[in-house]
Amino acid sequence: MKFLCVVPIYNEETKLKDLIKKIKASNKKMHDVDFLLINNGSTDRSLQIIKLSGLDYVNLNKNYGVGYALIYGLKYGIKKKYKFLIHLAGNGKMLPGEINSFKKKILEENYSFINGSRFLPNGRFKTNPIGRIMMIKILSFFISLIYFRKITDATCGFRAFRISLFKKFITTFDQKKFYTYRYEYYSLGKVMLNKKIKFTEIPVTMKYTKKNYSKIRPIIDWIPLIFGWIEALIDGKKL
Repeated sequence: MKFLCVVPIYNEETKLKDLIKKIKASNKKMHDVDFLLINNGSTDRSLQIIKLSGLDYVNLNKNYGVGYALIYGLKYGIKKKYKFLIHLAGNGKMLPGEINSFKKKILEENYSFINGSRFLPNGRFKTNPIGRIMMIKILSFFISLIYFRKITDATCGFRAFRISLFKKFITTFDQKKFYTYRYEYYSLGKVMLNKKIKFTEIPVTMKYTKKNYSKIRPIIDWIPLIFGWIEALIDGKKL
């Protein structure tokens, strides 16, 4: 198998069955993608649902943070010799059926890093809160400005990339500060800074429910998110 899709999960019992159903449906059409569910110390019935799914999973004894789960997935991908890694949210806001679009971009057009964007033509964000949409668009404008590279959705975590990009960065990533949302945007920032890396965005769907639509908390989680972008810009480390 070439592709590994990592799905971090924390207390998603109300959405998990539907997500697993969609993963299995999409997987019938994608025989070169393995899914790894990472239970990040859930205290609800998420682990029981995962065990019954028949999908590969890892159970962490406590919630170490979404960044930790994704870094764990990267290490797993390196160890198992996968070529490509995909990030998929565990709350169902991203559609497993859209993974094929990422695969095509990598395999047919030789991109090294593909990020999803709800704001591109054919992207969908109808159920997203207006305030969040405005904040993301403002952040994306400034990120594009200071990084000298266009990005339309600076907080979308739906992405696929060549694992080889980050093999030498594992020791950098494996720090407590990156166990938050900081990891996702620090690593994306590093990709955007390196103009030799073939990077693009593709349209995706970000489907939020009315209640508990995101685990990103205002201010508390936006701070490490923004710090990730800033640190990537100023720390001098290069991919």
